[in-house]
Amino acid sequence: NAITITATCPVGLIGDDIQTVAKEMTEKLGISVVAFNCEGYKGVSQSAGHHIANNGFFKNWVGEGEATDEELEGFTVNLLGEYNIGGDSWELERVFEKCGINVIATFSGDGNYDAATKAH
Repeated sequence: NAITITATCPVGLIGDDIQTVAKEMTEKLGISVVAFNCEGYKGVSQSAGHHIANNGFFKNWVGEGEATDEELEGFTVNLLGEYNIGGDSWELERVFEKCGINVIATFSGDGNYDAATKAH
């Protein structure tokens, strides 16, 4: 449903214009193609790269899908800034589920287009 282009370290050094590639491919393919200039998920524990990716999710996808009329039981949350580097997200989701809390979207770790578009 969507494509991401994520720069690796060499792409950042070379200076490839992945933003233009994403724009051209969005037009050609008719789906959302988003480029993240976060070379190798830079930063301490890749945190700067995830921050860049989270901003990309917000800017391009969050709330873009149709709001559902389906009533979800209990409370709902979005886990923002959860990178799921060591499986933390899976444990959080398990605990939330036991509390009757539904996780709509998690990002940028385990983030995906369909969930982000429903994260109104």
